[in-house]
This record gives sequence, C-alpha cells and structure tokens, in this order.
Amino acid sequence: MKRKWITFGLLGLLVCVPLYQLAKVLTRLNRTFVIAGGPEKGLYHPIALSLSNVVSRLGRRATVLTTAGSLENLKLVAEGEADLGLFQPGSRETLKAFAPALLQQEAQRIDPSRLGHVTFVANLYSQPLHIAVREGSGIGSLGDLKGKVVNLGPELSADYPMSLLLLRSLGDELGENHRNLAYAELIEAFERDDVDAAFITVGIHADVFHALARTGKVRFLSIPYNGALAAMELHLSPFTVPRGIYRLEGKAVPRADIETVATGAHLITRDDIPGSLVERITKAILETPFQKENQLGELFEQGKPFARAMPFFPVHEGASWVYEPEAKNLLSTDFVEKWEGLRSFFVSLIVAGFFAYKWYQKKKERMKDHKLDHYIHTVMEIERQQISIEVENTEEALQELQSLLDQVTHLRQECFKDFSVHRLQDDQGTDCFLELCASISEKLNAKMTRLRLSGEIARLTDAIEKKL
Repeated sequence: MKRKWITFGLLGLLVCVPLYQLAKVLTRLNRTFVIAGGPEKGLYHPIALSLSNVVSRLGRRATVLTTAGSLENLKLVAEGEADLGLFQPGSRETLKAFAPALLQQEAQRIDPSRLGHVTFVANLYSQPLHIAVREGSGIGSLGDLKGKVVNLGPELSADYPMSLLLLRSLGDELGENHRNLAYAELIEAFERDDVDAAFITVGIHADVFHALARTGKVRFLSIPYNGALAAMELHLSPFTVPRGIYRLEGKAVPRADIETVATGAHLITRDDIPGSLVERITKAILETPFQKENQLGELFEQGKPFARAMPFFPVHEGASWVYEPEAKNLLSTDFVEKWEGLRSFFVSLIVAGFFAYKWYQKKKERMKDHKLDHYIHTVMEIERQQISIEVENTEEALQELQSLLDQVTHLRQECFKDFSVHRLQDDQGTDCFLELCASISEKLNAKMTRLRLSGEIARLTDAIEKKL
C-alpha cells in the first residue's frame, strides 16, 4: 500500500509541476498589464494612459495606477505590483544621501534583491527643475528662498529628492516652512498665497505649469550655476526652458529663458516581463504617432540615441533588441520559454504514462497471481471432493468423478488463456498449479478406471453365477 501511494505521488509531481509552469506562462500572458503613472497635473499620468493604449493595441488588457510619483513607481515595479512605471533616475540615490530615514519607512522600503530585477526600457523626455516663485513674495534670487514657505513635493515623488539636492546646494536644510503638497494642492496654495515658492521637476508639457501660468501669480527663477550642479551629479544635465512656453499671449511665462538642470524620465520594467512585449512597446514609443501624441520633442528629433541615453538600470533584453537588432537571437526567449513549458509538460506526460503503464502491468500481474491462487484453491477443493465421493453407487460415482475431471480440464484451459507461455515455463506458481492438475487428473482417471473394472468384474461374476 505504501509503494502504491509513493507511485501515485511521483506521477502527480511529474504531471503537476510542468502543468503549473505552463499555467504560469499562460496566466502571465492573459493577466492585466499594470502601468504605474503619477499624480494628476503631472506628465507621468497622461503618458501612462498613452502607454496603456499601446498595450491594448498589442492585445493585452492594461490599467493605469495613479501614484505619488517616481519613488512609488519604482517600488511598485520592483515588487511586482506594476509592470511598467515612469521613474526619475537618481531620485532614490539622492534620498539615500540626504534622507536615509525615509527609505527605511515601510512605504518606501524595497528589498534589494527585488530592486535588482528592475530594468530600463526607454528615456522618454527631459524633466527640468523649475523654481516657481509667487509674485509679491519678495523672492528675487535663490538666496531669498531661506525662511520662505517652499513646497518640496510629496516624499514619494521625484520632486522631493531633487528639492533636497537643491537645498543642499543652497546651504539650506529642511525646516517647518517646507511643504509636501501635490500639484493640485500646490496650485490652490499659490492662489491663496499660502506658499512662496515651489521646486517642481517634471516635463515642460505638464499641466501644472500651464495651470500656474493661468493664475498670473507665478514666475520662474534660473539657476546661475546650473552647469556646475550638473557636473556634480551624473544624472543631471544643463537645460534651457524657452521663454513663453507656458503662456505667450499677454505677459509671457516664463518672461525669459530659464537656465536650469534636467534629468531624464525613464520607462522601467522588470526582467521577467516577456521580451517580445517589451520589444513591441519600445518600437511603439519610437514611432511618430506616440511621440506626437505626448509631445516628446527630444525623442522625435533624436530617436534611438535619446531613447537609450544614460540608462540607470540594466537595459531589458526586449528593448535592446530594438536598439541593437543584431543582438537578437533567431528564437526569442519568450518563444523558447513557452515551448519549453509545453515540451516539459508533454515529456512529463509521456514519462507519467510510461510509469502508469508499468504500474498497470504490475497490477495486472498481481491480479493474475490472485487468480492463480483461486485456481490452486479450486484444484484443492476438487481433490477434497473426489476423496469424499461414495463408491457404493458406481454409476453415480463415475458421473461425479467425470464432472470433477471436466472442471480440472476447464481450469487448465483458463490458465493457458490467462498466462503466457513464458510465465507458464518460468513461474513456479503456474508450474505447481499444472502439476496439481496433472496429479488430480491422474487420481480421478485411476479412480474411474478402478470403478469401471470393479463394475465389469461384478457383472462377470454375476453372469458366471447365473450359468452355474
């Protein structure tokens, strides 16, 4: 019984493990694709919506999560709660340098092993640092920011670490005058004169700048040493925001070109996302309709060199197939993975079928052994019956003995049907049965012969006595 359950367990493992792998692949292909966007009024969210349309056109269901921004997106992607996300490079490292306690909070803690699975897809646009200042706040230069009410952005956004970096360059520290408002709240705060300035790091086409420009209460400051600041941080580069980009009519916003620094807006994913899907998404990003829809001017002008510039994480293989087509294998890893799962499944089925057949054969042999026991017990029963036959009535005794002899013959014929010649020759059990059959047949024939001779002698004796 124990061997039986061990056999069933092994067969179950052989079938279930590859079946689980196959189901896992199919489930991953059919599940909803999650894209981590960003806050309202920012640029991450509309681009995430545009990416969801790309994924939908590729035949996959997609949904967009509204998040606090870059750092939350990184956590969601790393922990598998999102498949794509927009991320500002250097933001986590800046927090690690200036606010390490924040990274230890549960909301931002990421397992380093999971962080190692994050990969780079594309650089979509530049995110320049804006210093928005309220009219009438008395702020004419960066030195006037000290002691003012300044919004640094939510702690899980990309604005916050960039704000900390700027504060350090200004020799300032976090204080009770600093705020952590989201964009929608920030716009209202400027209208109520509740804040004096704000550090905003986002693409120039974000709604927040147009909304601030419409209030008529905001102007923007330049960073005079932007080249030096960019030289100190690898993920930064000098950037110029052109005059009037946020409002041309009436009073232009900004009033003059803004000299500042910018970082990239990277699209990230995990290394376990199918390469073929990432490849098609990357190709869609590099196509003109997507770039025009999202006003990605730099990507439109520079193409692949801009898209692959300064990756902060390893490049996903699907994206590398677009940037370096010669690096793509003849068979994609997704194709190999799916067919490997199918191959393992069918091979396991064949192996399981073989073991099931062997088990059935052994069971059949055991059933034959049980049947052989039945044959032997039947012969022994015939032996017992022939001993108990009364010989007073010769004719009746002969009929009973003939019936027993016929039963022995039938049993022997059934045995020949059930067992192969090889089994009959090599199996001691069948050999014993056949010897018993031969023995009981001889006994029955001998007994019948004696009865017939006894009957004939009795008839001869009666005939002689009558003549005399």
